[in-house]
Amino acid sequence: MEISKLTSPQEWKYFAKGNANILFEYTGSNDYLRHKLLRLRLLKEDDQYISTCELYDFIELRCKHLFPEMIIDIQLVVLTGEFVHNLDSNGHKMMIQERYGLLLPNILEGENNKQALSKNCNLYFDDQFNAITLELKPKWLYDNKNNNYCRTCSLNQLRGFERHFCPLDFLYPEALQEGLDDVFKAVPDDLVQQIQKNIPVKQLFMQYLQSPKNVFQKLKQYQKINDKNDLIENLTSPNDVSVNLWLVMTLRDVGLFLKFEKYDRNNNIHNSHNNVNNLITIDNGKYLLTSNIYDLDLKSKSKYKHWLNIEHQLQPIYNSSNPTWRYCIKR
Repeated sequence: MEISKLTSPQEWKYFAKGNANILFEYTGSNDYLRHKLLRLRLLKEDDQYISTCELYDFIELRCKHLFPEMIIDIQLVVLTGEFVHNLDSNGHKMMIQERYGLLLPNILEGENNKQALSKNCNLYFDDQFNAITLELKPKWLYDNKNNNYCRTCSLNQLRGFERHFCPLDFLYPEALQEGLDDVFKAVPDDLVQQIQKNIPVKQLFMQYLQSPKNVFQKLKQYQKINDKNDLIENLTSPNDVSVNLWLVMTLRDVGLFLKFEKYDRNNNIHNSHNNVNNLITIDNGKYLLTSNIYDLDLKSKSKYKHWLNIEHQLQPIYNSSNPTWRYCIKR
């Protein structure tokens, strides 16, 4: 589908950007494009650039069967240089020569309030609290056998962030409550009370985490290191990055939307076959909890030097003792 045959650049406004991508929100009247975002590639050096076609094939062929019904829907669209050039990118430089973009649903459509909880965690809610969305990055999920701090908590300390939650707490029954408490400690008490009156988010989140097939357990499963060839410390060139490590490093940096909402029997999306397993009943109330993985960006193998450098900097932190940062769970 050629996007310029359906819409003009003027119908798209700048929405957000990451390290590799820029998002535009549709503002026109085309019913098909309404509630959609257009994701394009930002300007990168050749050795760091992964084309949109490569990303699309990676998601469709390598990732979707690993995470059934958990990955945000995407559609490949054809671009023209003129269309890209005429987009208002808010001053950000894009890959003008890129001929493909990705069309995806806007999970945060509508009027949402945003509560920033930490560097990689945000809470979104509407004025009526009919839907609550938690956005976070699960990062590295694995069994921590020996270290005081996991890789994610070590990196956050290296970067000078305040402690929020440890993602490893979402993996084990004995740590779930502490993990949830840490997440919601960053939310003002009055806001938590308002949310809980409408949607029992804490109970829903707990019930979801107790399911062995939740997205955190799935990510842990496919982040598994198979052998010593997948260890970052053994890399000496881009050619050393195995197919498995390539996948693992991508999964270690995905974003996640967890959406909690009241079930509406008149909503066809709520009744779709994709949501059959997402319904949760609490105190005679029925709710829908959906997870959407996004930012499945295939990493350039040339980043191996960056990975090695980070691991070198983290070595003194893994078994350090920080009075403001409790130790991570060991398994």
